Amino acid sequence: MQVFFFLLLYGLLFAGVFFITDAAAGFIRSARGVGEDAVERRLVSPTTYRIQPTGSDSKYQNLVRQQVSRPWARFIPFFPGFLRLVEASGTGTTPERALLMMAVLSLILFTPPALYLPPNLMPIIILGAPASGVGLVLMRLTRARSKRVAKFEEQLPDAIDLIVRSLRVGHPLSGAMGVVGRELPQPICTEFSIAYDEISYGQDISTAFAKMTERVPLADLGYLNMAIQIQQESGGNLVESLTKLSGVIRERFRMFRKVKALTAEGRFSAWFLSIFPLALIVIIQLIKPDYYTQVMNLPIFYTLVYATVLLLIVNVIAMRMITTIKV
Repeated sequence: MQVFFFLLLYGLLFAGVFFITDAAAGFIRSARGVGEDAVERRLVSPTTYRIQPTGSDSKYQNLVRQQVSRPWARFIPFFPGFLRLVEASGTGTTPERALLMMAVLSLILFTPPALYLPPNLMPIIILGAPASGVGLVLMRLTRARSKRVAKFEEQLPDAIDLIVRSLRVGHPLSGAMGVVGRELPQPICTEFSIAYDEISYGQDISTAFAKMTERVPLADLGYLNMAIQIQQESGGNLVESLTKLSGVIRERFRMFRKVKALTAEGRFSAWFLSIFPLALIVIIQLIKPDYYTQVMNLPIFYTLVYATVLLLIVNVIAMRMITTIKV
């Protein structure tokens, strides 16, 4: 029975370390992106060259706000970012259901350790259980969004080629977007269908593409938005511009895959070196259950445990920074 409790404790420690590390790595990536080129920031900004909304646009926005009004959302920190994550994940869940899943998982992970583990481990349980419950839901949503964005990126050149062919046969740009929404598979058809419906409600094409960039944070989509805005404001051959853009996106996508293949060994080594210490702790506990209980009464024991957790977090962050190559 004691072995089970130790395994549960180490599992909670691993989950807490993993999720805290993933969050810290995300903050580091966001901080490193602050110094990116100004043009890149303008391309992904939803307010780039945004035209002032018309009367029908304002009515449409009012209808949307009434449908998604959540008075309690102001009490939750970072709720707008969480809402965008839920919408971009494509899982079909609602923010309320995701928050409920976080609460239920946190309660499930908190109750057994709180009832059976020693009271001196309560600080670890209080921190680890909510972090694990929230982290599991956020990890699922983040992975779903990453897969959806990656698939969208892979389909974007085909969508641009379809828009080019539609423009060449005489369709307007909005009609070409409707063709993409009807002909191509998920997830790109959904996003272009939403943009086409927004244009039908009276929004301009630039605003519809800017909102699509909010839902799908992809730089290549920002390039497409910029090309369309330049053609609308200054004129030019949109067909030629989109044809060249499609070729550039395909080459960039091919280069990203090549880089990912070249760094596969380094990323595997990083994961192995991060998980191996925790796996070694579990193996030692299974082989010799009293290995750690002999020193648990020492005053320095818990200090060493906290130091080990901190060093594991630093190790994961360092490994991710080493194996991340910006192209």
